[in-house]
Amino acid sequence: MLNPCNSLREAVKMEGQYGLTVDKKFILVLFLVSLALAGGFALIYLDLRANFETLKDDYANVLSQLEQLQELIEELHYNQTLNLTAVQIYNRTKNSVVLVTAGDKSGSGFVYYAGESGGYVVTNHHVVDGSAQVTVTFFIEGKPVVVSAEIKGEDIYSDLAVLKVNSLPEKVSPLIVGNSTMLMVGEPVYAIGNPFGLEGSMTAGIVSQVGRVLRLGDLGVPEPWGSYAIADVIQFDAAVNPGNSGGPLLNSFGEVVGVTFAIETTEEIRAFIGIGYAIPSVIMKRVVDSIIANGSYVHPWMGILYDSRYVGGMLIVDVNASGPADKAGLKPNDIIVEVDGYPVNRAEDLIIYLERYKSPGDVIHLKVLRDSATFETDLTLGERS
Repeated sequence: MLNPCNSLREAVKMEGQYGLTVDKKFILVLFLVSLALAGGFALIYLDLRANFETLKDDYANVLSQLEQLQELIEELHYNQTLNLTAVQIYNRTKNSVVLVTAGDKSGSGFVYYAGESGGYVVTNHHVVDGSAQVTVTFFIEGKPVVVSAEIKGEDIYSDLAVLKVNSLPEKVSPLIVGNSTMLMVGEPVYAIGNPFGLEGSMTAGIVSQVGRVLRLGDLGVPEPWGSYAIADVIQFDAAVNPGNSGGPLLNSFGEVVGVTFAIETTEEIRAFIGIGYAIPSVIMKRVVDSIIANGSYVHPWMGILYDSRYVGGMLIVDVNASGPADKAGLKPNDIIVEVDGYPVNRAEDLIIYLERYKSPGDVIHLKVLRDSATFETDLTLGERS
Protein backbone atom coordinates (compact mmCIF):
# COMPACT_ATOMS: atom_id res chain seq x y z
CA MET A 1 0.00 0.00 0.00
CA LEU A 2 1.36 3.45 -1.02
CA ASN A 3 2.05 6.09 1.58
CA PRO A 4 1.24 9.57 0.22
CA CYS A 5 3.47 11.34 2.71
CA ASN A 6 6.42 9.11 1.97
CA SER A 7 5.87 9.53 -1.78
CA LEU A 8 5.78 13.29 -1.39
CA ARG A 9 9.01 13.25 0.64
CA GLU A 10 10.66 11.11 -2.03
CA ALA A 11 9.49 13.48 -4.73
CA VAL A 12 10.87 16.49 -2.86
CA LYS A 13 14.10 14.60 -2.29
CA MET A 14 14.42 13.76 -5.99
CA GLU A 15 13.69 17.35 -6.94
CA GLY A 16 16.37 18.57 -4.61
CA GLN A 17 18.87 16.08 -5.99
CA TYR A 18 18.19 16.40 -9.72
CA GLY A 19 16.05 19.47 -10.45
CA LEU A 20 18.93 21.98 -10.71
CA THR A 21 20.91 19.84 -13.13
CA VAL A 22 17.94 19.41 -15.46
CA ASP A 23 17.27 23.16 -15.47
CA LYS A 24 20.87 24.00 -16.45
CA LYS A 25 20.82 21.60 -19.36
CA PHE A 26 17.46 22.87 -20.48
CA ILE A 27 18.60 26.49 -20.36
CA LEU A 28 21.78 25.64 -22.26
CA VAL A 29 19.85 23.81 -24.96
CA LEU A 30 17.33 26.65 -25.13
CA PHE A 31 20.16 29.15 -25.46
CA LEU A 32 21.83 27.20 -28.25
CA VAL A 33 18.53 26.77 -30.10
CA SER A 34 17.82 30.49 -29.72
CA LEU A 35 21.30 31.31 -31.02
CA ALA A 36 20.86 29.02 -34.01
CA LEU A 37 17.44 30.47 -34.75
CA ALA A 38 18.79 34.01 -34.47
CA GLY A 39 21.58 33.21 -36.90
CA GLY A 40 19.16 31.53 -39.25
CA PHE A 41 16.77 34.44 -39.12
CA ALA A 42 19.64 36.83 -39.77
CA LEU A 43 20.68 34.90 -42.87
CA ILE A 44 17.08 34.70 -44.03
CA TYR A 45 16.72 38.45 -43.48
CA LEU A 46 19.84 39.24 -45.50
CA ASP A 47 18.73 36.91 -48.29
CA LEU A 48 15.22 38.37 -48.31
CA ARG A 49 16.66 41.87 -48.35
CA ALA A 50 18.84 41.07 -51.37
CA ASN A 51 15.89 39.43 -53.12
CA PHE A 52 13.71 42.41 -52.24
CA GLU A 53 16.19 44.82 -53.84
CA THR A 54 16.27 42.67 -56.97
CA LEU A 55 12.47 42.52 -57.04
CA LYS A 56 12.30 46.30 -56.66
CA ASP A 57 14.53 46.71 -59.73
CA ASP A 58 12.54 44.13 -61.69
CA TYR A 59 9.27 45.79 -60.67
CA ALA A 60 10.53 49.20 -61.80
CA ASN A 61 11.63 47.73 -65.13
CA VAL A 62 8.32 45.91 -65.74
CA LEU A 63 6.29 48.94 -64.66
CA SER A 64 8.16 51.12 -67.13
CA GLN A 65 7.47 48.66 -69.95
CA LEU A 66 3.78 48.40 -69.00
CA GLU A 67 3.49 52.19 -69.14
CA GLN A 68 5.02 52.15 -72.63
CA LEU A 69 2.61 49.42 -73.73
CA GLN A 70 -0.31 51.49 -72.46
CA GLU A 71 0.94 54.49 -74.42
CA LEU A 72 1.37 52.30 -77.50
CA ILE A 73 -2.21 51.03 -77.26
CA GLU A 74 -3.50 54.58 -76.88
CA GLU A 75 -1.53 55.81 -79.89
CA LEU A 76 -2.71 52.91 -82.04
CA HIS A 77 -6.30 53.63 -81.00
CA TYR A 78 -5.80 57.31 -81.83
CA ASN A 79 -4.36 56.46 -85.26
CA GLN A 80 -7.08 53.90 -85.98
CA THR A 81 -4.33 51.83 -87.60
CA LEU A 82 -2.30 48.71 -86.80
CA ASN A 83 1.05 50.51 -86.72
CA LEU A 84 2.70 53.75 -85.67
CA THR A 85 4.06 56.47 -87.92
CA ALA A 86 7.82 56.96 -88.16
CA VAL A 87 7.46 60.20 -86.18
CA GLN A 88 5.67 58.42 -83.33
CA ILE A 89 8.21 55.59 -83.27
CA TYR A 90 11.10 58.05 -83.09
CA ASN A 91 9.55 60.13 -80.32
CA ARG A 92 8.75 57.02 -78.28
CA THR A 93 12.30 55.64 -78.47
CA LYS A 94 14.73 58.53 -78.96
CA ASN A 95 15.58 59.03 -75.26
CA SER A 96 16.54 55.37 -74.88
CA VAL A 97 18.94 55.15 -77.84
CA VAL A 98 22.49 56.09 -76.86
CA LEU A 99 25.92 56.90 -78.19
CA VAL A 100 28.53 54.44 -76.92
CA THR A 101 32.14 55.67 -76.77
CA ALA A 102 34.94 53.20 -76.08
CA GLY A 103 38.41 54.67 -76.49
CA ASP A 104 38.79 55.76 -80.10
CA LYS A 105 35.73 53.75 -81.17
CA SER A 106 32.09 54.75 -81.07
CA GLY A 107 28.78 53.15 -81.88
CA SER A 108 25.20 52.96 -80.73
CA GLY A 109 23.19 51.14 -78.09
CA PHE A 110 19.83 51.13 -76.36
CA VAL A 111 18.40 50.73 -72.86
CA TYR A 112 17.34 47.13 -72.31
CA TYR A 113 16.66 47.17 -68.56
CA ALA A 114 15.93 50.07 -66.19
CA GLY A 115 15.68 49.53 -62.43
CA GLU A 116 15.87 51.77 -59.39
CA SER A 117 19.61 51.12 -59.05
CA GLY A 118 20.51 51.76 -62.68
CA GLY A 119 20.13 49.84 -65.89
CA TYR A 120 21.68 47.83 -68.71
CA VAL A 121 22.49 48.98 -72.24
CA VAL A 122 22.87 46.62 -75.20
CA THR A 123 25.48 47.30 -77.87
CA ASN A 124 27.84 45.35 -80.14
CA HIS A 125 30.87 43.39 -78.96
CA HIS A 126 33.04 44.96 -81.65
CA VAL A 127 32.15 48.47 -80.41
CA VAL A 128 33.58 47.97 -76.89
CA ASP A 129 36.00 45.06 -77.38
CA GLY A 130 39.36 45.75 -75.74
CA SER A 131 38.27 49.02 -74.15
CA ALA A 132 38.99 49.73 -70.50
CA GLN A 133 36.84 52.86 -70.31
CA VAL A 134 33.35 53.18 -71.76
CA THR A 135 30.87 56.05 -71.64
CA VAL A 136 27.23 56.23 -72.67
CA THR A 137 25.65 59.45 -73.91
CA PHE A 138 21.89 59.96 -73.72
CA PHE A 139 20.22 62.69 -75.72
CA ILE A 140 17.29 63.96 -73.63
CA GLU A 141 15.27 66.43 -75.68
CA GLY A 142 18.45 67.13 -77.63
CA LYS A 143 20.62 67.69 -74.53
CA PRO A 144 23.56 65.26 -74.15
CA VAL A 145 23.89 63.51 -70.79
CA VAL A 146 27.14 61.54 -70.42
CA VAL A 147 27.41 58.73 -67.87
CA SER A 148 30.16 56.19 -67.26
CA ALA A 149 29.49 52.51 -67.88
CA GLU A 150 31.16 49.20 -67.17
CA ILE A 151 31.15 46.16 -69.42
CA LYS A 152 28.95 43.55 -67.75
CA GLY A 153 29.79 40.89 -70.33
CA GLU A 154 30.42 40.20 -74.02
CA ASP A 155 29.72 37.45 -76.53
CA ILE A 156 31.89 37.42 -79.63
CA TYR A 157 29.77 34.74 -81.34
CA SER A 158 26.66 36.95 -81.47
CA ASP A 159 28.61 40.25 -81.51
CA LEU A 160 26.69 41.45 -78.44
CA ALA A 161 27.79 43.24 -75.28
CA VAL A 162 25.95 44.47 -72.19
CA LEU A 163 26.92 47.66 -70.35
CA LYS A 164 26.00 48.36 -66.72
CA VAL A 165 24.97 51.96 -66.03
CA ASN A 166 24.56 52.94 -62.37
CA SER A 167 22.33 55.93 -63.03
CA LEU A 168 19.82 56.69 -65.74
CA PRO A 169 18.50 60.16 -66.66
CA GLU A 170 14.82 60.92 -66.25
CA LYS A 171 12.56 60.18 -69.23
CA VAL A 172 14.63 57.08 -70.04
CA SER A 173 12.79 53.76 -70.29
CA PRO A 174 13.78 50.32 -71.55
CA LEU A 175 12.75 49.68 -75.13
CA ILE A 176 10.15 46.97 -75.61
CA VAL A 177 11.59 43.83 -77.21
CA GLY A 178 9.52 42.30 -79.99
CA ASN A 179 9.52 38.81 -81.52
CA SER A 180 11.85 38.63 -84.50
CA THR A 181 10.50 35.19 -85.47
CA MET A 182 7.27 36.93 -86.53
CA LEU A 183 9.02 39.22 -89.03
CA MET A 184 7.94 38.95 -92.65
CA VAL A 185 9.84 39.95 -95.76
CA GLY A 186 8.55 43.31 -96.94
CA GLU A 187 7.35 44.72 -93.63
CA PRO A 188 8.69 48.15 -92.59
CA VAL A 189 11.60 48.52 -90.17
CA TYR A 190 13.41 51.53 -88.71
CA ALA A 191 17.02 51.95 -87.61
CA ILE A 192 18.10 54.54 -85.04
CA GLY A 193 21.71 55.22 -84.19
CA ASN A 194 24.68 57.52 -84.58
CA PRO A 195 26.18 57.05 -88.08
CA PHE A 196 29.50 58.91 -88.37
CA GLY A 197 28.72 60.40 -84.94
CA LEU A 198 25.49 62.05 -86.11
CA GLU A 199 23.46 61.38 -82.99
CA GLY A 200 19.88 60.20 -83.03
CA SER A 201 19.63 59.55 -86.77
CA MET A 202 16.64 57.55 -87.99
CA THR A 203 16.28 55.73 -91.31
CA ALA A 204 13.46 53.60 -92.71
CA GLY A 205 13.31 50.56 -94.95
CA ILE A 206 11.91 47.05 -95.20
CA VAL A 207 12.90 43.54 -94.20
CA SER A 208 14.74 42.19 -97.24
CA GLN A 209 15.12 38.63 -95.90
CA VAL A 210 15.23 36.66 -92.66
CA GLY A 211 17.19 33.63 -91.50
CA ARG A 212 20.54 34.59 -92.98
CA VAL A 213 23.65 32.88 -91.57
CA LEU A 214 26.85 34.93 -91.72
CA ARG A 215 30.27 33.42 -91.12
CA LEU A 216 32.16 35.44 -88.52
CA GLY A 217 35.39 35.09 -90.49
CA ASP A 218 33.79 36.98 -93.37
CA LEU A 219 33.14 39.84 -90.93
CA GLY A 220 36.80 40.07 -89.97
CA VAL A 221 36.67 37.91 -86.82
CA PRO A 222 39.92 35.87 -86.47
CA GLU A 223 40.14 32.13 -85.85
CA PRO A 224 39.10 30.11 -83.94
CA TRP A 225 35.96 32.23 -83.52
CA GLY A 226 35.85 33.07 -87.22
CA SER A 227 34.95 29.50 -88.18
CA TYR A 228 31.54 29.91 -86.51
CA ALA A 229 28.54 31.87 -87.78
CA ILE A 230 25.90 34.30 -86.54
CA ALA A 231 22.54 32.63 -87.14
CA ASP A 232 19.05 33.87 -87.99
CA VAL A 233 20.32 37.26 -89.17
CA ILE A 234 17.82 39.86 -90.45
CA GLN A 235 18.69 41.51 -93.77
CA PHE A 236 17.18 44.97 -94.30
CA ASP A 237 17.60 47.99 -96.57
CA ALA A 238 17.22 50.92 -94.14
CA ALA A 239 20.39 52.99 -94.57
CA VAL A 240 22.98 52.33 -91.86
CA ASN A 241 26.65 53.26 -91.72
CA PRO A 242 29.65 53.08 -89.36
CA GLY A 243 28.39 54.33 -86.00
CA ASN A 244 25.01 52.58 -86.29
CA SER A 245 26.51 49.39 -84.83
CA GLY A 246 24.67 48.35 -81.67
CA GLY A 247 21.61 50.46 -82.37
CA PRO A 248 18.08 49.03 -82.43
CA LEU A 249 16.19 47.85 -85.47
CA LEU A 250 12.51 48.59 -84.76
CA ASN A 251 9.27 47.26 -86.21
CA SER A 252 6.16 49.34 -86.91
CA PHE A 253 5.16 49.16 -83.21
CA GLY A 254 8.50 50.61 -82.10
CA GLU A 255 9.61 47.25 -80.69
CA VAL A 256 13.21 46.07 -80.92
CA VAL A 257 13.36 43.19 -83.40
CA GLY A 258 17.09 43.33 -84.03
CA VAL A 259 20.46 44.89 -83.21
CA THR A 260 22.27 46.46 -86.16
CA PHE A 261 25.81 45.09 -86.51
CA ALA A 262 27.07 44.96 -90.12
CA ILE A 263 26.64 46.17 -93.69
CA GLU A 264 27.74 44.87 -97.08
CA THR A 265 30.42 46.96 -98.78
CA THR A 266 32.70 46.74 -101.81
CA GLU A 267 36.36 47.61 -102.25
CA GLU A 268 35.33 50.78 -104.08
CA ILE A 269 32.52 51.79 -101.72
CA ARG A 270 33.12 51.49 -97.96
CA ALA A 271 29.64 52.70 -97.00
CA PHE A 272 26.03 51.55 -97.22
CA ILE A 273 25.05 49.96 -100.54
CA GLY A 274 21.57 48.75 -99.64
CA ILE A 275 22.24 45.68 -97.48
CA GLY A 276 22.30 45.88 -93.70
CA TYR A 277 22.30 43.11 -91.11
CA ALA A 278 20.83 42.83 -87.61
CA ILE A 279 21.08 40.22 -84.85
CA PRO A 280 17.51 38.98 -84.25
CA SER A 281 15.80 39.81 -80.97
CA VAL A 282 15.02 36.13 -80.25
CA ILE A 283 18.76 35.42 -79.96
CA MET A 284 19.65 38.82 -78.51
CA LYS A 285 17.31 38.27 -75.58
CA ARG A 286 18.79 34.83 -74.76
CA VAL A 287 22.33 36.20 -74.82
CA VAL A 288 21.63 39.44 -72.95
CA ASP A 289 19.55 37.85 -70.18
CA SER A 290 22.34 35.32 -69.57
CA ILE A 291 25.02 38.03 -69.49
CA ILE A 292 23.00 40.07 -66.98
CA ALA A 293 22.47 37.01 -64.77
CA ASN A 294 25.84 35.23 -65.17
CA GLY A 295 28.23 37.59 -66.94
CA SER A 296 28.47 35.38 -70.03
CA TYR A 297 26.57 33.23 -72.52
CA VAL A 298 27.47 29.71 -73.64
CA HIS A 299 26.42 28.56 -77.11
CA PRO A 300 25.52 24.94 -77.94
CA TRP A 301 28.09 22.91 -79.89
CA MET A 302 27.78 19.78 -82.03
CA GLY A 303 31.43 19.30 -82.98
CA ILE A 304 31.12 19.12 -86.78
CA LEU A 305 32.15 20.92 -89.95
CA TYR A 306 29.49 21.12 -92.68
CA ASP A 307 29.09 22.13 -96.31
CA SER A 308 27.19 25.44 -96.30
CA ARG A 309 26.35 25.13 -100.01
CA TYR A 310 24.67 21.74 -99.84
CA VAL A 311 20.87 21.61 -100.31
CA GLY A 312 18.84 18.69 -99.01
CA GLY A 313 20.01 18.57 -95.40
CA MET A 314 23.18 19.31 -93.44
CA LEU A 315 26.11 17.54 -95.10
CA ILE A 316 28.81 16.72 -92.54
CA VAL A 317 32.35 17.28 -93.83
CA ASP A 318 34.30 16.47 -90.65
CA VAL A 319 33.61 15.34 -87.09
CA ASN A 320 35.52 16.54 -84.04
CA ALA A 321 37.10 13.57 -82.27
CA SER A 322 35.35 12.85 -78.96
CA GLY A 323 32.91 15.69 -79.61
CA PRO A 324 29.11 15.42 -79.24
CA ALA A 325 28.59 14.33 -82.85
CA ASP A 326 31.32 11.70 -82.60
CA LYS A 327 29.76 10.30 -79.42
CA ALA A 328 26.38 10.19 -81.19
CA GLY A 329 27.88 8.02 -83.95
CA LEU A 330 27.94 10.62 -86.74
CA LYS A 331 30.55 10.42 -89.50
CA PRO A 332 31.76 12.52 -92.46
CA ASN A 333 29.39 12.40 -95.46
CA ASP A 334 26.38 11.79 -93.18
CA ILE A 335 23.43 14.06 -94.02
CA ILE A 336 21.20 15.29 -91.19
CA VAL A 337 17.68 15.56 -92.60
CA GLU A 338 15.62 16.08 -89.44
CA VAL A 339 16.04 17.47 -85.90
CA ASP A 340 13.44 16.89 -83.17
CA GLY A 341 10.83 16.21 -85.84
CA TYR A 342 11.58 19.37 -87.86
CA PRO A 343 12.89 19.00 -91.44
CA VAL A 344 16.43 20.19 -92.22
CA ASN A 345 16.61 21.35 -95.85
CA ARG A 346 19.82 23.33 -95.48
CA ALA A 347 22.50 23.59 -92.79
CA GLU A 348 21.03 26.97 -91.77
CA ASP A 349 17.82 25.29 -90.59
CA LEU A 350 19.66 23.27 -87.95
CA ILE A 351 21.96 26.11 -86.90
CA ILE A 352 19.05 28.53 -86.42
CA TYR A 353 17.07 25.93 -84.48
CA LEU A 354 19.96 25.36 -82.07
CA GLU A 355 20.67 29.06 -81.57
CA ARG A 356 17.03 29.96 -81.01
CA TYR A 357 15.96 27.22 -78.66
CA LYS A 358 18.80 24.99 -77.40
CA SER A 359 21.54 25.14 -74.75
CA PRO A 360 24.55 23.00 -73.78
CA GLY A 361 23.39 19.79 -72.12
CA ASP A 362 20.15 19.61 -74.13
CA VAL A 363 19.51 16.42 -76.09
CA ILE A 364 18.41 16.64 -79.72
CA HIS A 365 16.99 13.78 -81.77
CA LEU A 366 18.41 13.48 -85.30
CA LYS A 367 17.37 11.61 -88.40
CA VAL A 368 20.43 10.94 -90.54
CA LEU A 369 20.95 9.72 -94.10
CA ARG A 370 24.00 7.49 -94.65
CA ASP A 371 24.64 5.62 -97.88
CA SER A 372 20.96 5.88 -98.95
CA ALA A 373 19.76 4.44 -95.62
CA THR A 374 18.39 6.44 -92.70
CA PHE A 375 18.93 5.98 -88.99
CA GLU A 376 18.09 7.97 -85.87
CA THR A 377 20.28 8.98 -82.96
CA ASP A 378 20.29 11.25 -79.92
CA LEU A 379 23.00 13.88 -79.50
CA THR A 380 23.81 15.71 -76.26
CA LEU A 381 24.94 19.25 -77.07
CA GLY A 382 28.28 20.44 -75.71
CA GLU A 383 29.63 23.90 -74.92
CA ARG A 384 31.22 26.03 -77.59
CA SER A 385 34.61 27.20 -76.31
